[in-house]
Amino acid sequence: MFSKKFVASVLVLVLCFAPMATAAVYDGQRVRIVIGSTAVSGDSYMMADIVNRYLQKYLKCSSKVDPIGANEAFATIKSATPDGMTFMIFHDMTYLGVLFGSYSSEYDLENMVIGPRVGQNPGSCFAAKKNAPYKDMKELAEWLKADSSRTVRLSVELGSVSNLGFVIYYVWLKNTYGENVANQMRFVLGGSTDTKLQQLWDNNADVIFGDYSSFLQYTADGVDEQLALKYVGIMDKVPGRDDLPVYGDMGITMDGTPVYFSKDFLIYLPKGTPDEVVKELDEAVAKMQADPDYQSDMAKMTYAAKTLPSKEAKDFIYAKRDAIKKVLSEAPNIEDLE
Repeated sequence: MFSKKFVASVLVLVLCFAPMATAAVYDGQRVRIVIGSTAVSGDSYMMADIVNRYLQKYLKCSSKVDPIGANEAFATIKSATPDGMTFMIFHDMTYLGVLFGSYSSEYDLENMVIGPRVGQNPGSCFAAKKNAPYKDMKELAEWLKADSSRTVRLSVELGSVSNLGFVIYYVWLKNTYGENVANQMRFVLGGSTDTKLQQLWDNNADVIFGDYSSFLQYTADGVDEQLALKYVGIMDKVPGRDDLPVYGDMGITMDGTPVYFSKDFLIYLPKGTPDEVVKELDEAVAKMQADPDYQSDMAKMTYAAKTLPSKEAKDFIYAKRDAIKKVLSEAPNIEDLE
């Protein structure tokens, strides 16, 4: 029989040399999630709001989405303490803003830590009035070709996915129909979805860029004729809507490849963020991906519940940026098309 003194000594040794449980980074913490939009009705906020609910559940933290706009969001990620308590959820404008020259190279992807991808939105699109004399962007090209005096005004936001949608279409139009036809396009500076809709309704634009879900109510039967819209170019396939005119299906290409472009939403963190922080986010996002409620919530918004762990997400977004950089080399000076 061992003495009590001997047992106590053994317990002390076991406790001293046993591996200590690693404390969770996020458990019980307050977390700020910034997004590059000030609107709470667009896909940037909607996506972040869905993801935030599941991050709270699986990280066991108290987090809040803060819609502060792109300028403030990028500056915040550059200056925030790299402890994981502040990060950004945003789409492709994160790198497009730099490629288009709207933001300094100090905001390059290389100056951030890339976290996991949390979802995709395939619904970036162009829309026109329901009574426009063309049914889609392919027919629009033929409409322009048929009469050199015709022009079409496209409203987009500089440095954004809408800017990319414009450039891809312009380059394809130039390569397919010639520069003269491409130059019949006119660029109109747009802002929020509401601003672009008003431009269309006031006849200050002919085609506007936005999001499938934002335009959906205006495409329904029975909408007032002055407000009624139709989709003329969707950049990727929207689940359940095989009737939509998709860029790639219409033959619109980028570097010879049919275009199917979804907005990819990733978590971006300050440079220097420790690996253990990113690992916890990876684990939480993997649990989110497996949650049927997350799948359902994403489907209701016609978003794609397609996540990637941080390493794969980094490789993916770098490759996507490099492919787009190539097509931008053929882009016109946007000011020449105003």
